[in-house]
Amino acid sequence: VSTTVPAQSDAVLAVPLYRAAEFKGVIQSISGNVLTVSGTPNWTANQFVQALPGQTKTYAVLIASGTKEGMIGRVTANGTSTLTVTLDASDDLTGIKTEVTDPGLADQIDVMPYWTPNSLLGSAISTGARMLLFPSNQAGVNLASQTTIVKGPSSWLIGATNSDDFALEFGQSFVLRNQTATVQTISMVGSVPMSSHRVKINKLSAVGTAQDIRIGYASPVPETIGSLGLGFSAGDRLLVFDNSTTGFNKSASVTLVFNGTGWLQGSTDVSSSFLLQPGQGYIFRRSPSVGAGTITWTDTQSYLQ
Repeated sequence: VSTTVPAQSDAVLAVPLYRAAEFKGVIQSISGNVLTVSGTPNWTANQFVQALPGQTKTYAVLIASGTKEGMIGRVTANGTSTLTVTLDASDDLTGIKTEVTDPGLADQIDVMPYWTPNSLLGSAISTGARMLLFPSNQAGVNLASQTTIVKGPSSWLIGATNSDDFALEFGQSFVLRNQTATVQTISMVGSVPMSSHRVKINKLSAVGTAQDIRIGYASPVPETIGSLGLGFSAGDRLLVFDNSTTGFNKSASVTLVFNGTGWLQGSTDVSSSFLLQPGQGYIFRRSPSVGAGTITWTDTQSYLQ
């Protein structure tokens, strides 16, 4: 999936692809936050845990089937056939089928690496480019970036620290800032997601205050907004940015408003015509009329239906 970033400009991007899974299997049993897989994979201890400088990858477990298809947890330890995972605060492993509880019907998992600045963009982008990452744990709107990763002459840096292998969260958009005088072409190369899209939408603010959440959609093809299951309360908004225009800190070029049943652009219902584009990032602005809480946004991509 390719996109261009104009000279001296920002682009709001999200990764629509996954890195290739390095293990696929079924779940034998679950105990707390530890998954045991069927068979004898004979992993070495903590081979899926980042240990710089030798082991550069951070790994995720993707639940690839069942009621929690699309849920992702970070691997924090592994044994010869076990995976210890850390989940979002509002997630858990209940309801997942195992060979112990449902013989022959156990849910599947993929073990895959997180994207990193180096694995996603590598050296194809010019020195001085910046990735701006935004907080997921702050209330309010128009939130400032929390982390800036700068492309140096030989590596990506946070401050003076080599951050080539910094793990980028799934399902979140970011700003790529091109500070050079030339257009930059970005090519994202990876595996097509073969499990449903699933992202947590957290509202941290109370009634009366909206909440911005940086989102992307896991699909390499355009998808109509009305088919995505996005839009939970009247007053929810989707802020869309024109990555072809020049400038930094650009305002949204289009704002769509959810009226409770469909998405409006102005007074026109665009639920079946407005397309979310692969590689494009968005801001989902949760309605100020609802209080703090978490919603799970799940959707099965059109090419999997």
